[in-house]
Amino acid sequence: MNEKSWILILTHGNVGEAFVESAEMIMGTLANVQAFSLLPGMSPEEFIETIKVKLDTLPKGVLVLTDLFGGTPFNAAIALSGNYDINVVSGVNISMIIEGDLLRNDLSGRELAEAVQQVGMKACCVADLPQQKNIK
Repeated sequence: MNEKSWILILTHGNVGEAFVESAEMIMGTLANVQAFSLLPGMSPEEFIETIKVKLDTLPKGVLVLTDLFGGTPFNAAIALSGNYDINVVSGVNISMIIEGDLLRNDLSGRELAEAVQQVGMKACCVADLPQQKNIK
């Protein structure tokens, strides 16, 4: 694979930018990653248009990570999937961004999306805590 697949992160508010900054604290600068924020007062059409401008410059096979299944960023990605070769995964977390960056060296398209989804599901867990005494 010559060029890493792009990763676009679509979220309500600035959480996507914060996730990227946090992932970069761990991984260093992430190439080919960009966050798009749906801000208060922004229409869905305006949000979609800002993403389209970027997608028009990118190669096929973009991985789109969204924050909430059924939310406006997710629905925007689904609307864009009719005209662009993208794969959409909802429920973005920092683990998905980090692993997506690593996995896209060897994977792309649907295969990358499914691998990132699995990482996200594994990262979401109930911690097994050691037995604690005298808890009230």
